[in-house]
Amino acid sequence: MKTTSLMYALSLLIILISMVLIVQFPESGRMSLIAGVLFVPGLGLNLAAFLSRNNSKSMVKEIK
Repeated sequence: MKTTSLMYALSLLIILISMVLIVQFPESGRMSLIAGVLFVPGLGLNLAAFLSRNNSKSMVKEIK
């Protein structure tokens, strides 16, 4: 599995976990805090995977 695909899948998993925490424990401030803290790296990984995928495609065009 490519690194970008792995980063993308991991980011979606982290974002999904944060959503599940918010839905399962809507009244808990601690779980909302944990979900918010998990969401930030998940979003960052998703953005990094997207940007690295675009960079790798542009590098392939330059080589050809």
